[in-house]
Amino acid sequence: MTNLALASWWIQNPRDRRRRAWRAAGVLVVAAAAIFAVGLLLGLFVVGRHGGGPIQGWDDTVQRWSVHHRGPLVPAAKFVATYLDALPLGVAAAVLTGLLAAALRTVRALAPLVAYLGGELQVFAIRLVVQRHRPPTASSPAPGAILGVHETSYSYPSGHAVAVTAILFALLGAAALTLRLWWPWLVALVGSWFVCDTRLVLGAHWFSDVAFGFVLGAAWGVAVALVLRRIEWRDVTSVLRRR
Repeated sequence: MTNLALASWWIQNPRDRRRRAWRAAGVLVVAAAAIFAVGLLLGLFVVGRHGGGPIQGWDDTVQRWSVHHRGPLVPAAKFVATYLDALPLGVAAAVLTGLLAAALRTVRALAPLVAYLGGELQVFAIRLVVQRHRPPTASSPAPGAILGVHETSYSYPSGHAVAVTAILFALLGAAALTLRLWWPWLVALVGSWFVCDTRLVLGAHWFSDVAFGFVLGAAWGVAVALVLRRIEWRDVTSVLRRR
């Protein structure tokens, strides 16, 4: 067998494709576990279980400043709170994944959905342990709260910051890696920061909720982009085949 034929057989070998798919899944599991550990450690030792950790003084200062300097961003903050919440964001991620899969026929179409699911799982698991309460301004009619805003779930980390950041970095990062461009990373960064800022403007989160949420979401999004860049549809579909 010639070197070219051997290389072709190796690439097309179903067993090798399955091995690549399982390796990619393993890398994502390890990345998710590492990100969860970092988020948990930050929550327990910096944010503090139930809040009140070393960063609380800074959180109080930023929270007061954000509430008193809301300016014209309140409508945008309400839009983000409503339409980028867990359920509508999940629907949007699933629809976007379906459209990209139909149009591009590439495994990188899975980036929005994988990023969303991993991000939301991180938020759910960390919140179960840290159990930090939101600022008083997260629920009207408290002083400083915006009329109609009523968010009572645990605060750390910010679900909007983690999930939206993860999706943007996974989707635009995959595009940047595939097309060898730098500016999609910048778009992901600016878009994520904007969403994080709207959560502070709304008074729905402490600063550390969104700052650490951004770090966790960006890390997960980059991991998804890097892993999906290295596999193809045939690797994923080979796992479902019996032979």
